[in-house]
Amino acid sequence: MQAGEIISIVAVLISFVALVLNSRKDTRADAAQNATIQTKLDSVKAGVDDIRVDLRTMQTSLGDHSERLARVEAKAENNTKRLDKLEGKPVD
Repeated sequence: MQAGEIISIVAVLISFVALVLNSRKDTRADAAQNATIQTKLDSVKAGVDDIRVDLRTMQTSLGDHSERLARVEAKAENNTKRLDKLEGKPVD
C-alpha cells in the first residue's frame, strides 16, 4: 500500500468515528428535548383535567341554581297573587 491509500483509509475511519459520536450527541439532545416536551404535556394535561372537574362542578351548581330560581319565581308569583287578593285587585 502506498502512503496516500493509508491516509485515505485513516481519513475515512476518522470521519466514521466522528459521525458515530455526533449521532450519539444528537440522540442525547433529542432525548432531553423529548423529555422536556413530555413533562410540559403532562403539565398541560393535568391543567385540562382540573378544568374539567371545575366545569362539572359548575354545571351541577348551575343546575341547582336553576331549580332554586324556578321555585323562587313560583313563590314570588304566588305571593303577588295573594297580595293582589288582599288589596282587592283583580287576580289573573
